[in-house]
Amino acid sequence: MSDAELRTRIIEAARLHFFEHGFSKSTMEELAQTMGMSKKTIYKFFPGKEDLIREITREKLTAVHHTCLRIQGDRSIDFMERIRTITGFISKEMRALKPQFYVDLQRTMPELWKEVEEFRTKRVLEDFSAVIREGIALGVFRNDINVEVLVMMYSSAMQSIINPETLSQLPLNSSQAYEAIVEIIFGGVFTPAGKERYAAQLHTHDTTEAHRP
Repeated sequence: MSDAELRTRIIEAARLHFFEHGFSKSTMEELAQTMGMSKKTIYKFFPGKEDLIREITREKLTAVHHTCLRIQGDRSIDFMERIRTITGFISKEMRALKPQFYVDLQRTMPELWKEVEEFRTKRVLEDFSAVIREGIALGVFRNDINVEVLVMMYSSAMQSIINPETLSQLPLNSSQAYEAIVEIIFGGVFTPAGKERYAAQLHTHDTTEAHRP
């Protein structure tokens, strides 16, 4: 196995382990045992646990962003299907992040948490704005809404709700909270025709899932 392949394997194993269990109480020794390798091998690529956390967090942010851009830019897919696919993808990614990871990140690595928040805000301002403007052009979203205000509402909701302190007060996980935000935001901006198309899209998706073996 080449160094590049070994490094990738370490990142993938660390992502699964830390996202599931958090990282403040996890050790590099536990990770090494999980992977069946020595700590020395991991330290060859990552001098400390914090370096590994930064790498997997930044890589995940970038990967999620690029996937959303790819889906959003695929004009061979119906607009409603793209919305459902993007929101479904983000919700799935959030389910993979257990609450403890959010807590650990905010409490023990505040500078990285700030980086996550800034990245998320920037991507929301650019990407969500593009989705709303396309929806208006297609007649799916109302044309009398203030795009800038709507995007800021969405961004603020993401920041204020998808965080450890708020989630600890809600009977929801991060994925459920995100889905609630999307439902409320989109519910207020759909045109009547847009609501019908979105409902039809959800029905088609649910029917397909129900018949999938």
